[in-house]
Amino acid sequence: MAASGALPLSEISTEFGGTAELSLSAYYRGAGRVPAVGAPNLGIPTTGAISFSAFRSSAKTTVVNYEMIGGGGGGGHGVGDGTSSGRAGSGGPTIIRVTGRPEVSGAGGLGGLNGQASRSGNDGAGTVYGPGGIGGSVNSAGSTALASSYGAGGGGGGGDNPSTYDSSGAGGFGGAAGTRRTGIITADYGAEVNVIIGAGGTGATAGYPGGDGAAGYVRLTWDDTSAVFTSSGSVTIN
Repeated sequence: MAASGALPLSEISTEFGGTAELSLSAYYRGAGRVPAVGAPNLGIPTTGAISFSAFRSSAKTTVVNYEMIGGGGGGGHGVGDGTSSGRAGSGGPTIIRVTGRPEVSGAGGLGGLNGQASRSGNDGAGTVYGPGGIGGSVNSAGSTALASSYGAGGGGGGGDNPSTYDSSGAGGFGGAAGTRRTGIITADYGAEVNVIIGAGGTGATAGYPGGDGAAGYVRLTWDDTSAVFTSSGSVTIN
C-alpha cells in the first residue's frame, strides 16, 4: 500500500479483498480481511474510529527470503581386500512449507560409493558452512562431518595395504554435499511456515566405516525479523 498521498478505498479492497462498496469499518485489523499481525498493519485499529491514513504502508503479505541446504551424504566404507559395491546413505531433503504457497526443497547429498576409491578414503564434500568429514587413512574409519558444516558429506573409510596373503583394499568415497538454494517466498502475515531439516546420511558401516553427513539448515528473513533452523520446526510470519 502507498506510504503517502491519497488512498482510495478501492486500493484497500484490492490489497485485502472485498469490494470498493464496503465501508472502511470492514477492514478492522484482525476482523478477517486485514491480518492481525505484521508490523505494517499495527497502526490499523481493531475497533472504533478508523481512517484512511491508518492504511498507509499496510500489507496483507510480505516477502520472506530463504537460504536452505539439504543434508549431506554419508561416506562409503573401505574394505580390507579388493573392492566393494553399493553406497552409503544419502542425506534427506530440507523442505519449507508455507500455507497456501508452493513447497520449496533442497535435495540431500548422495552417499559415497563403498570400496571404490584409493586405499585412503576420500574426504566428504564441503559446503559454504564448512568442510566435509575427513577420509580415513589405511585401515581406519572416515570421520563424520561437523554439525556446523551444514549439508557437508561424511568422509569415506580407508582401505587396506596389500600383504603377502591378500591384495590391497579400496577406500570409500566421501558423501556429496546437500543442495543449497536461496530465493523468496511470498507469505501472508499470520501464516505458519513449517521447516523440515534434512538429516545427514548415515555412513556405511561394513569394513572400515564411513562417517555420517551433516544435517541441513534453513535461514528465513522478512521485514526486520529472522529465524534460523538447524532442526525441524515452525515459525509464524508476524
